Amino acid sequence: MKYIKLISLIVLFSILIISCSKKNNLGKMIPKEAAVIVDLNTKSLLSKLSWDEIKKTYWYNELMSDSTIPATSKAFIDDLAKTGIDLKSDMVFFVLKSNNDGQAVLEGSLKDSKAFSDFLKSLHPNATISKDGELNIFKTDKAVIGWNDERFAFVANSDHRKLHGRDMLNDSTNNTVQLAPPSDNLVSVCKNLFSLSNDNSLYENEKFAKLAEEEGDAHFWLNINQLSKGSKQGMPGMAGMVKLDKFLEDNISTATINFQDGKVTANKKQYLGKELSDILKKGDGNINTDMIKRLPSQNPAAVFSLHFTPGNLLEIIKLTGMDGFINLFMAQEGLSLDDIVRATKGDILFAVSDVTMKDDTVNIKGSTKKDIVSNYYQKSDATFLFAVAVGDKDAFNKLINLEKTMGKDMTQKNTFSKSDDKYFAISNSQDAVNKYFSGTQINSDFLSKINDHPMGGFIDLQMILKVLQTQFTKDSIGKVFCDRNLAMWNNIYITGGEFKDGGLVFNSELNLVDKNTNSLKLLNKYIDDVSKVMIEEKKKNGQGWHTEINKSPADTVIKKNFKNNKLKK
Repeated sequence: MKYIKLISLIVLFSILIISCSKKNNLGKMIPKEAAVIVDLNTKSLLSKLSWDEIKKTYWYNELMSDSTIPATSKAFIDDLAKTGIDLKSDMVFFVLKSNNDGQAVLEGSLKDSKAFSDFLKSLHPNATISKDGELNIFKTDKAVIGWNDERFAFVANSDHRKLHGRDMLNDSTNNTVQLAPPSDNLVSVCKNLFSLSNDNSLYENEKFAKLAEEEGDAHFWLNINQLSKGSKQGMPGMAGMVKLDKFLEDNISTATINFQDGKVTANKKQYLGKELSDILKKGDGNINTDMIKRLPSQNPAAVFSLHFTPGNLLEIIKLTGMDGFINLFMAQEGLSLDDIVRATKGDILFAVSDVTMKDDTVNIKGSTKKDIVSNYYQKSDATFLFAVAVGDKDAFNKLINLEKTMGKDMTQKNTFSKSDDKYFAISNSQDAVNKYFSGTQINSDFLSKINDHPMGGFIDLQMILKVLQTQFTKDSIGKVFCDRNLAMWNNIYITGGEFKDGGLVFNSELNLVDKNTNSLKLLNKYIDDVSKVMIEEKKKNGQGWHTEINKSPADTVIKKNFKNNKLKK
């Protein structure tokens, strides 16, 4: 019996060591000041979409038929194992930002350092390779790659001020000064990555460790504080007096992406500073489903609902030091911040429905006043509705009157509003407002997916695409593009707002039409189909397939529709 206990303890201890090692080692070569991090779980990704499947795509075969690509490079592309990179280990991309300067870095593990060296030489035969202890340094005029027997790091400048492969800077006389080549500066950055201490890396960062241990195909890390450094310096007047640092302090966003059958999911977490977190964790309540059930359309194109605690809003305003300025302004109209807090219960709704395309005209003046040309075209149209749950009606009416006093009446031309003891609603449709207060309630299918959260949203991609279908099917390319999107995208759900484990959590779900196939395979097929349309069109126009490949088919369709619009006098 004692041996069973001993073995159990050893197994448990081993699992903990492996778990801790996995989550910590990922951040060992990432500086703690990294502003943006993207971690790709290549083992998981390739299990869902193999390289052999990618090699069967149309765009891949077009790429491999390009005579400008050297045969040696094609050999490595065809068989990724020949690069020496360990594709069963994570690939990490991150951006360092400091004093308006920055570097972009790609890191990964190696299975064969000699094969990796051969791979680099095939890409840049004229580049130089040097040794620095156990570290190999591969240097070109714009980038540096360092590697040892286990890891590699590719480092390049991400600063837009780097011109023609060299740093350019203006001196005090406004003359351009040419500094050292970027590769000389990047060598030290690269070498530093391999010698980072635990204190200067994300090795011991608990938030990053939690992110790394989440099961997923990709992880994202965004350090808002690092990105915004220096942005507040020199802010004039009142803006510089507001404590914006309360929003930036320890402001880190993380997300984990998973490609599942028929959908792509994202689990996001928002960390904030202690003072702001202490306020937000006191929030309670979920979205007001009654407000959603009142919507006049049973099938809205988009809905966003939010619940917040009004008292928390007041505390946040006081934390930033803005309460004095706001009260000073509001006092002139006989109001205060307390009135704003009492005016609403913290429930907000925004919805878009009845999306359509309708004919319209634009009259264009010619060379003479009598020479007027009417351009006939189609434009999108929709019904918008915004609603708020009323707290104290007298306080709410004071805010509405303030709006009118300032010359920004919410019931201005083309908008209609109405209120009762519970809600205030405003829309671009009088009929929508009347129906909202009619007492009729509808249980939409999407409601069960977003309730029980402080925040919920829904977008019906199918409905929107079907409305736009007539606009994009005026030629064969547009029809292929539209049909492909209709066969691909279904809807989006967004939920969250709860404060858990030190941060606000959010979840989103992009649903596809095909529910039985992994979404990564579907995305691969979608990208290939769209690429084929673009490549074939460029071939017809006598262009290389790679020319302006980043432009979408929608750009082509829109331009053609614009040219085909008939001008009638």
